[in-house]
Amino acid sequence: MNCLSSLQNPKVKAVVRLHQRKHRDAENRILVEGQHPVAEALALGVVLEDLFVTDPTFIPPGYPDSFTVVSPDVMAKMSTTDSPAPILAVAQKPAQPERSFLKKPQVKLLALLDLQDPGNVGTLIRAACAFGLQGLIMVGQAVDPFHPKIIRSSAGMIFKLPVLSEPNVSSLFSTLDTYGPFQIWAADAHQGQSYKHTNFGTKWVLLMGSEAHGIPQDAWDKAQAIHIPSEPQVESLNVAVAGAILMAEAYQQERPLSPR
Repeated sequence: MNCLSSLQNPKVKAVVRLHQRKHRDAENRILVEGQHPVAEALALGVVLEDLFVTDPTFIPPGYPDSFTVVSPDVMAKMSTTDSPAPILAVAQKPAQPERSFLKKPQVKLLALLDLQDPGNVGTLIRAACAFGLQGLIMVGQAVDPFHPKIIRSSAGMIFKLPVLSEPNVSSLFSTLDTYGPFQIWAADAHQGQSYKHTNFGTKWVLLMGSEAHGIPQDAWDKAQAIHIPSEPQVESLNVAVAGAILMAEAYQQERPLSPR
């Protein structure tokens, strides 16, 4: 079996271009790295255009016979991580979904405002899927939701959620008004009511801001603050930890724990 070992091969260069968002956007193609994310993408109907492996035994069941075996050096060149996975796919970027699902009487959404850390976003996406949210909205200067590190840190769960984007908070609220009414909750490190004393409701959106800047000032016109009480010497929780706690609480309100 032939093994691609040249770092100058056009296929390798085409993959490396997709490390940058401008090329992903221009080509409508994304990178999916790792066994679980690739298998998840395949199971959820994401169109995989090319598959690269260092060993054919890593190919997920059900994938066609067309793939390329590459050397470890080539995989390291194509990968976006310092510890390359043994499998990498080039996939078609999922299209923005129709917004009609927002009309449903029971909708739970996560909106990320200017959140730029891929690891935190991936963790939040994974938590959103675990706790039954139905959509993700990326607002303002938020990171590309199909950044390779987000796909990897979400374990491919990004492909389970409808992903919308809004250029700013005003546009977000306009959308929520159109398809609402939504109860709008905004996570804050200190102000607002305790999450344990909050009835999230049946149609709501949780706003999470960046750790550096928090929720933008113009979001407070319609959002209600909610916080997680903690020890006073701790300035704030990591945004992904806080988001997971809040989404877990909303989930448990709908599904009270059965007595043992």
